Amino acid sequence: MKLIFQLLAGLAYLGVALFLVRRLRHPTKVVPDWGKWLPFIPVTLHLFALYLLIERSSEQGQNLTLLSLASLVTLVLVLLVTIYRFSKQTPHLMLYTAVIAGVVNFLSMLPEEPNIVNFSNNGLGVLHVWLSIVGFSLLFAATLQSILVLILHNKLRHKPASIHPLLPPLLEMEHFLSALVLLGIICLGVAFGLGFGLPDIVIQSQPLHKIILSVLAWFSFCTFYIGYKSSRLSGIRFARLCIIAFVILSIGFLGTKLVVQYIL
Repeated sequence: MKLIFQLLAGLAYLGVALFLVRRLRHPTKVVPDWGKWLPFIPVTLHLFALYLLIERSSEQGQNLTLLSLASLVTLVLVLLVTIYRFSKQTPHLMLYTAVIAGVVNFLSMLPEEPNIVNFSNNGLGVLHVWLSIVGFSLLFAATLQSILVLILHNKLRHKPASIHPLLPPLLEMEHFLSALVLLGIICLGVAFGLGFGLPDIVIQSQPLHKIILSVLAWFSFCTFYIGYKSSRLSGIRFARLCIIAFVILSIGFLGTKLVVQYIL
């Protein structure tokens, strides 16, 4: 059952991606209103597949493997972009997220060793994990937005005629990027604060380099955001630095599980 829903979710995301490719190829064509609701089809399938993937049983706990966490991150990512699309045109960002979510759903079909974590009677731990995932997803979206900002800036400098008509103005894209970063650092900051309130045995079980890299990335995002808002950093440099900070965060956030599950 789990594999069927993962396959269906991956294929549905592929269908959304093909719809968006057609939209980008014909930017002047009128799009029906139901097009904005289309991503909710794979999201629903993804959500149910993820429930089957993570929820082992109420007694055993939750199965938080590398691929299940990646699947959860992409689900939150798609939901963020889908909801934002109701107010702004973002077909390029939606295309990126649909492709990534589809690939992750296909990858999550691969067999993994279970990694059971029991959060029973530990509401603080649940909130810490959820805020960490939402914060990571927001900064992931910010990284994808940074790539779009850099692409648009490059086209403005070298080939203005090749700019896609559905790309928003550069300043608007930079503002959306800064909003994503702000929300991401707030979520991660609260998650880190809650993390220090967890039992000592839980904190000690976390690799030291994971904590150091995650905090370093968070401070980096904070510094870059303050620099951008104080006009010490241009929007283009801010976008480049955000990508670097996200790479550090990814190593701390997912790198440990990758090493433990697939290398050691």
